[in-house]
Amino acid sequence: MGNDRASRPKVHWRDLLIGAAGLWLIGSPTVLGYDLDAAAAYNAVGVGGCLVVFCIISAWRLVDLGNEIFNIVMGCWLVLSPFSLDFSEQRVPELNAIAVGLIVIALALWDIRSTPTTG
Repeated sequence: MGNDRASRPKVHWRDLLIGAAGLWLIGSPTVLGYDLDAAAAYNAVGVGGCLVVFCIISAWRLVDLGNEIFNIVMGCWLVLSPFSLDFSEQRVPELNAIAVGLIVIALALWDIRSTPTTG
């Protein structure tokens, strides 16, 4: 009987950092005190939840293709969301969304750049 766990690729630490960024987003409305602003709070919790779910999927290698692209799309959405959802005049949620978005984009691009290709 083969060991499925041994045949899986190692979890990239960048994926775990993106998952941690997702956890931060989930808690950030309460921690930073903007939980009463519906658009900013729902955006942070929703995107954070998506990042955590995809981190788990990536860590278990259930889907290994396209998770970096998904993370880049989520990061771009975070950067644009204060302007799209009209909370750009509120500095704390705006800076949080933009900073976390840029971090997610950078980590995903780093993951693409440093992952060896096969074939």
